[in-house]
Amino acid sequence: MNILKVKNTNHKSSLYDGNNKNKFLQPKISVIIPVYNALNHIKILFNNLLNNFDFETGEIIIVDDCSDSSTSSYLENFVKEHCNYQLLKNFNNLGFVKSCNRGLKEAKNDILVLLNSDTEIPSSFNKKIINCFDSDTKIGIASPIGSNSLEYYIPIFKGYSVEQMNRLLNKMHKATYPTILSAEGFCFCIRRGVIKKQGFLDEIYGLGYHEERDFALRSLQFGWKNVLIDSLYVKHEGEGSFGTERRKEFINQNNEVFQTRWKSFMEKYIEDNFLVNPIIKIRNEMLPLYSLRRALNYIFIKEKAGKLRKIKVFGHTIFTYRKK
Repeated sequence: MNILKVKNTNHKSSLYDGNNKNKFLQPKISVIIPVYNALNHIKILFNNLLNNFDFETGEIIIVDDCSDSSTSSYLENFVKEHCNYQLLKNFNNLGFVKSCNRGLKEAKNDILVLLNSDTEIPSSFNKKIINCFDSDTKIGIASPIGSNSLEYYIPIFKGYSVEQMNRLLNKMHKATYPTILSAEGFCFCIRRGVIKKQGFLDEIYGLGYHEERDFALRSLQFGWKNVLIDSLYVKHEGEGSFGTERRKEFINQNNEVFQTRWKSFMEKYIEDNFLVNPIIKIRNEMLPLYSLRRALNYIFIKEKAGKLRKIKVFGHTIFTYRKK
């Protein structure tokens, strides 16, 4: 397996703790981003990371799985121009799972985050993940609420940014880190101790899908907890690298393996632990405020047409004026 490493080391690797002048705090998060084409998504994510990722508490590792020339060139140039990033290049296409494992093996920190390339994070990303894992040493795996995922999602509200969704979430809901059956793969957070006990992602899942659920269920057998980071909201487009048809193909190929291994275990675990999807309660907490805003927007509308302004109430124009 041929892999090229590209590093930019113009950064400090520790954080000074002002409360203890003799102590330095090591970064806690390693984010691994597997990349296979999808350049438009990558540009959005990388610009987002530049603004929102806290490099004092984390590192970012990019794994380029033999992308096309335009994507590979962009990644190389980006790493040369920006500090704190590490690029691993696969000269042969190894597939999603092997690329993830390569990044996990290279990572140095205590919390390992597999982040999809079609995501956007808020400025509180590092802090909220660290707070979750620090809340309970038995938490082995966790994932946030997403805008598009299989289980724990709330669609992003019209006109809202990922930052605004996080503010709304924290205003309407108090985090409890509820137990879940399996974390989700778009932002899959792992305590290093889990890997030390059970190893890495099972490469039988090849190009991907079900590998993170398989890994999470294995962790339950070792006595870890899987939880929802219900203080954190991450925007996720979905199907960024493969598209819908290839996604269906991968799911069908891997579903038989996964169901054979885990169907009976999942049914028993859900029954024994009385698991209920926590996202239902969170949605109910957030939606009233959003619905109120939409209602107010309908009741009081300000329309623009050139310099002409109209104030409408319940769809009826009550006042018209011209802007100078």
